[in-house]
Amino acid sequence: MQKQFFTRRYYFSNPKYINFNRFIIQHKMGTTTYLVVIIFLGSLVNSTFGFGFALTTVPLLSLFLGLNTLGPLIPLLFLTSGILIVFQGRKNVQFKSVIPLALAATLIIPIGVYLNKYGPEMIMKLILGIFIVIFSIYNLKTPVLPKLNDNKTAPIFGGLSGLFAGICNISGPPAVIYAALRQWQPNIFRVTLQAYFLYVNCIVISSHVYIRSYDNPNIVLYYLIALPSMLLAIPIGKKINQSIKSPQKFNKYVYGLMLFSGVLLIVKSINTIL
Repeated sequence: MQKQFFTRRYYFSNPKYINFNRFIIQHKMGTTTYLVVIIFLGSLVNSTFGFGFALTTVPLLSLFLGLNTLGPLIPLLFLTSGILIVFQGRKNVQFKSVIPLALAATLIIPIGVYLNKYGPEMIMKLILGIFIVIFSIYNLKTPVLPKLNDNKTAPIFGGLSGLFAGICNISGPPAVIYAALRQWQPNIFRVTLQAYFLYVNCIVISSHVYIRSYDNPNIVLYYLIALPSMLLAIPIGKKINQSIKSPQKFNKYVYGLMLFSGVLLIVKSINTIL
């Protein structure tokens, strides 16, 4: 009886168990629902257009979660969905087209991961918000840009992609812009970018493992909570991709949401800094 008393007393007085129980209580309802909905939305956008998972989820989730939590979490989720999408469309992947991007990203990702863990979070959110606003306006305006006929500028786009991948797991915008400038065929655009993002996420995950970001037990719990909604969105997004008649119109809704999220991040970062 005395042993049982001390066992219970140790359990309720141990900070490790107190923090875990507090996490469960705080995230059972509102935050959990919000997480599931946003991950579903990001997976749906990613499965429909071939990119946009992190671009959709990180700005919205970072309003409530820190980048040091999202940094390790988002690549784990994308790894699962990316493997499924690339496997289904593996015949259309043009691996040689993304080698320069991948090489440059590989060199810069560790710098981004370091900044994610040790850098000033509010400053990084401000930079992220500005970048998302610029990228969203670019997509909403759909300017006519020149075509890139070679890979000479690929290291620039790959480096930027790797930097943002390491900081906040948003490797998409620079790579998508590069793909648009190269004017890749639609049948290879979606899956080839997915293959590149899958590679980038593997590097990001390895970097986070090295600096022990996954020692935080909350990341695994978030992953398990969000995983079912993400897997549910993949086949739905595939059906939308096959049936949608005007993807440009749907794209504008997506980037309108991103523009709104980017503005929120900028305002929140400025208020925190001031």
